[in-house]
This record gives sequence, structure tokens and C-alpha cells, in this order.
Amino acid sequence: MSNGLKLLAEGVITHNLILFQGLGIYALLRYTKSICTASKAALVMLATTLTACALVWGAGPLMPVNYSMRLPFYLLIALASGLFWYKLLAPTIAKNASVDLSAAFINSALVGVLLTVPQGLPEGPEIISFGLAYAVGYGVVLIIMAGIRARLELVNVPKPFRGVPILLISAALLALALMGYRL
Repeated sequence: MSNGLKLLAEGVITHNLILFQGLGIYALLRYTKSICTASKAALVMLATTLTACALVWGAGPLMPVNYSMRLPFYLLIALASGLFWYKLLAPTIAKNASVDLSAAFINSALVGVLLTVPQGLPEGPEIISFGLAYAVGYGVVLIIMAGIRARLELVNVPKPFRGVPILLISAALLALALMGYRL
């Protein structure tokens, strides 16, 4: 039980994909214009990550032992997972979304999760829980940053800091606040 909570806290807070690993910055800039869009991007990331981790779990015995030889397999799995969910969800999300979510299906955060999953983690359900924790952390940051972005539109921000600069400064301050939880 405590191992699962530790894994969840690690994925959401201490090793967050966007804030600490720098993966998914495109999503941070693109999909945080509204909380609804951020939620949809978070759900897409959750679905693709869980599918990709299940594929890594299933294809584990077939993968080469050498880590550098595994990279093409991980990229292929990320592509397959993203395309599967794109074909399944794109028609329903596209007509309700104000922002094009086609790039959310395959992004750097998904590939980053796949590259960090096998390092020191046993095969099996732990891989899926690892992917779940990191996808939840990804979604939490997108939703929090969408709320911060909405509040920043109501205040008087100096002209050089409007838009992307103040959003990146806010993300950096959020990362600094969460660094207090790292060991």
C-alpha cells in the first residue's frame, strides 16, 4: 500500500513530467487556455499512457536487452497508442474542442514516460500504475496552470511578461513550491 502511494506521490509531485522533467511544455503552452481544454488533454494523455504502458508490459519479453535497442520499440509503441486513441477519440473531441487536440495524442511526455518506465521497475502491474501516476501528475499540472492562466488574464501584467513569459514564470514558481516535497 505504501509503495503505491509513494509511486503516486512521485509521479504527481516529486518527478512531475512537465515541471521537473521538462516534457510536455508544448501542452502547457497550448492546452491551458481553458480548464475544459486542459481536462481533455489530460484525459487523452491518461488514455494513451495507460495503453502504451500495457503494450510495454505485454511486449516486454520480446524486447531486446540492450537499452539503446529498446528505443525504437518504445517510439513505435507510443506511436501505436497515440494513433489508436486518435482514431477512436478524435471525432468526438474535435467537434467539442475549441483547440485542435491532434498533437496531444502523441507528445514528448508520452515518450518520456515510456523511456523512464523500465528503469528499475519490475514488469507487471507496476508499469501500469507508474504510467497512471505520471499521467495524473501531467493532468493535474495542466489543470492547475489553466486556472492560473485564467486568473492572470484578470490582473494587470506588464506588457513584456504577457502571454507565454508569465505562464513559464508561473510554472517555474509552481515547480519551486513542489521542490520542497523532494527528498
